Formats: sequence, structure tokens, C-alpha cells
Amino acid sequence: MTLGPESVTWRLGWYTRLELVVLGRAVLMQVAHPVIAAAVRDGYRADPFARLSRTITSSQLRLFGGELAEREAERLLRAHSRIPGAGEELFRWVHATSFDSLLTAYRLLRPRMPAIREERLYREWRETGETLGISAMPGDLAALREYLDDVVATQLKATDGVQGLLEAFELRTGRAPGSEHLPSALWPLVRPVAARVLPDFAVGTLPVPLRDKLGLEWTDRDERRLGRWIRMIRVASAVVPARLLHYPMPYRAMLSARSSRA
Repeated sequence: MTLGPESVTWRLGWYTRLELVVLGRAVLMQVAHPVIAAAVRDGYRADPFARLSRTITSSQLRLFGGELAEREAERLLRAHSRIPGAGEELFRWVHATSFDSLLTAYRLLRPRMPAIREERLYREWRETGETLGISAMPGDLAALREYLDDVVATQLKATDGVQGLLEAFELRTGRAPGSEHLPSALWPLVRPVAARVLPDFAVGTLPVPLRDKLGLEWTDRDERRLGRWIRMIRVASAVVPARLLHYPMPYRAMLSARSSRA
């Protein structure tokens, strides 16, 4: 399915640059799957954030790219066909955790949308998964929660990929996704903050059973610090102009949706 101006996804511009602080949560859930961890191990070691940046670009093409969406889905299928063990189940897990993490970010950082709109947003996300050959996504948000909980309980574990990603969050090398437009001279000042924000959101927003299963410590002090980050980002989201808050492609889609409704 190709989304257009009538979709909730386009009306919201779906995810913003600031909401991507929760992207680490999705990737942690993904690399805790042993097959995915094995498939991406070398890529993360070489450049831990290059793959995340490509994922952001790919996701935007499939959600907001119009006629480019199906072409991007075909490219993804070709690229992943060479990965041992890759199939519909792994695509389903990646697709499900990506949506769940973005929805978690939206609930934390933006005004809460009505439940009926969340369900429609999920339905649109589920339908875009059909272009990736995912024919059996959970039917609604309640079923999605059950599916996620089941995979966490029965399949995930503390893989090498989890540890590698947590080390990457320290940002000793490379730059975090979303910082590409930041002047290089400012990055040394921003890096210490980003190196705290990324792991705080990734670990602090994980489902508690998974956090315990991975042996990740999370204290009341950590929870209070996460709360402060959330409040700061909410304030920033309210004052940053929309054209800067959103990536260009979602921003254009949002303007198109508003124009079509006028």
C-alpha cells in the first residue's frame, strides 16, 4: 500500500527528528533477536550509526515517498534476500518494533492522540508492511502488544549485538542519527548530552521484562533523569519551527495533507 495525503501518517508528518531519541529502543529489541544480531554484527562494528541512518531514509521513502515507496520496498527485499534466516518473521519483528517504538515516542513527547487515531495509524503501518511480504501482522494494537510480549519472553536474549549497540550509544566514534545538519564545530559540545540521552531513552523505554532479561540496570534516579529529558524535549518540540522539527520528506507530506483538506 502506498500512503497519501488522506492518511493519518501524512497528516502528522509521523515522526520528528526529536522523536528519534527512541530509535535506539527499537534497535535494541531487534538486535536482541539472535538471527538479526548475527546478520548485522559486522555492519554495526564498522559504523554503528550508518545502518540507522539508512533505516531512517528507507522508512521515510516507504511512508512518504509516494511512487518511490514500492521501489524502496523492492530494494529492501532484494538486499535482505541474501541474509541467512531472513524471511517474513524477521521482517514482521522489525516492522512491529519500529512502530511500537515510534508510538512510544509519540506518547511520551507529543500530545496524546485519540485511541481511534492510533489504531488507524497502526493499520496504515501494517498495510505498508504488505509491500515487504508481511502478510500476518497483528490485527490491532492489543494484538501487537501480545505479539511483542510473546517474542520478548520466548525468543530474545542478551546477544553480542545488544552489548555492541550499548557501547555505540557512548558515541566515542561517529555521530548520532539526526545530527547530520549540526555544524561540526558544535558536535563536541552536543556529544556528551547525546551520549546520555540515547541510552537513557533506549533502556528506559524498553519493556521491563526485556530490560530485566538483558540484565540492564535501571534505577529510580535513572527514571527521574529520563523524565527530565522528556520534559525538555516536549518544550523544544513546542517552540522549534515545524520545518526544522520534521525531516524534509515528512514535512512536505504533512503540508500536502493539509492542503488537500483545505
